[in-house]
Amino acid sequence: MSFFDKVYSEIGEYTRVEDAEEEVCELYSVYYSSNGSSRLDLVDPSKTELTVELTGGTKTLTLTIAQNPNINNELGQTGAVLWNSSIITSEYLARRSTHGWDFSTINAIELGSGCGLVSIAMHQLGARRVVATDQARMMKLLTRNTDCNRVVQLNRNRKPPTVLLATEYVWGRAPEDPRVFAEPVDMVVISDCVYHESVAPLLVRSLVDVCKSRSDVPVVVLVGQELRSDIVHAAFVAELLEHFDVYRVPVMPSVDTNYVLYAMWLRGSHSPEHTH
Repeated sequence: MSFFDKVYSEIGEYTRVEDAEEEVCELYSVYYSSNGSSRLDLVDPSKTELTVELTGGTKTLTLTIAQNPNINNELGQTGAVLWNSSIITSEYLARRSTHGWDFSTINAIELGSGCGLVSIAMHQLGARRVVATDQARMMKLLTRNTDCNRVVQLNRNRKPPTVLLATEYVWGRAPEDPRVFAEPVDMVVISDCVYHESVAPLLVRSLVDVCKSRSDVPVVVLVGQELRSDIVHAAFVAELLEHFDVYRVPVMPSVDTNYVLYAMWLRGSHSPEHTH
């Protein structure tokens, strides 16, 4: 069973998204009625380093993540500090690792990795290969965090070592680093990358490119997003629906009023032979 087959077998738990305006109306009616009172406060963007504990897996993962508040104050720069979404997404992945998602078989790419928490979490959960990507100005911080949180592998059982890479990938362009697509991709993840509707087309174009990098099995896309602007979210969902079959995934009641997680794959990429 491929990773896509496993995710698709859980589709009964998901809500199909077919119209951006209807989706936003449903999400934001709950969001505005809560008046932000249930918004979690999981991070501190003023610190240069945070200790993050991720629960939900077979063991608690304790990670040290460097931040750069100075870069984050620059116009248009949001990835140099952690956001709630990255922790919520990482903890969701940790929970799925105990409910049938075999990370040891997964080759994952993260777009817009920022500080790299989600990629590091997947690596720590045993993913076979993880490629964390972002723009050039983020590489120093991203590389520092991936290097500091890489699993030490003694390889006593002679299993192939797991891989965690950090490299540049500019949305809307083909990646220059050949390692990005060196192996077939199973999953691409993004977490809280859309703060303005103008970036949505470029990000979605890169999502499509990653998914088209293989044709034998559909690539699963996971998109985590904190709810802020209904206008921005509507534009992003509309762009996604142009290319993907989109499903909303329940996370947990304590975060579902302020955060949304989608699972999706390219339209037309799923056929009966992909499900066993």
